[in-house]
Amino acid sequence: MMRIENMKKMVTILTALTAFFICLAMAAPAFSQEYDYARNGGYAGISVIGGSYARFDDELEDQLLSIGYIVNSDTDEAAGFKLYGGYRLGAHFAIEAEFEMLPKADIDIDGFGKLAELQTWVLTGNAKVFPLTGRIQPYALFGLGVMEADLEDSVGLGLNVTETDFAVRFGGGVDFYITANIVASTGIDYVLPTGDVQDIDYVSFGAGIQYRF
Repeated sequence: MMRIENMKKMVTILTALTAFFICLAMAAPAFSQEYDYARNGGYAGISVIGGSYARFDDELEDQLLSIGYIVNSDTDEAAGFKLYGGYRLGAHFAIEAEFEMLPKADIDIDGFGKLAELQTWVLTGNAKVFPLTGRIQPYALFGLGVMEADLEDSVGLGLNVTETDFAVRFGGGVDFYITANIVASTGIDYVLPTGDVQDIDYVSFGAGIQYRF
């Protein structure tokens, strides 16, 4: 229940940021209608993000149950950042590289306290599609890459583990052109890892600034 409430809060914040950026874009000085917002060229950006791990607690509880511990675990939402850069190829398509990091999130056990810390980073190559080409541009993306997850034991149970494996990214968002080169952006991504890190999928929400060259 707490995780659902936290997700609702994150969606509310993202919605408010999106509304704010729409107002900001509409209030910015108008450019000529002939200006090409969907021009070819490079871009780079940075965003602040919040992430919520989708299934990790259930999997951890199952693993602890298999060795005789019946517990309820709660992994905190994590605050992090992402860096990305890419190239716009025509009006409706772009390719980019994205690095996203969620620093250490506490893993707590009911009645016990902090058990461990979880940190992840994900690096993907993304394909991005823009259905609209005006000052406000929604987008969808799909990416392939790798995730590294680092579990750091806090109580001496030998839980220190670092694993790396293949990951897929699905996402969407909206870009808002404040000026010809400055773009505000909001978005939501779902990262689906595989193999050794398959249980550490998460949803991230973010907002930031992008520069169009």
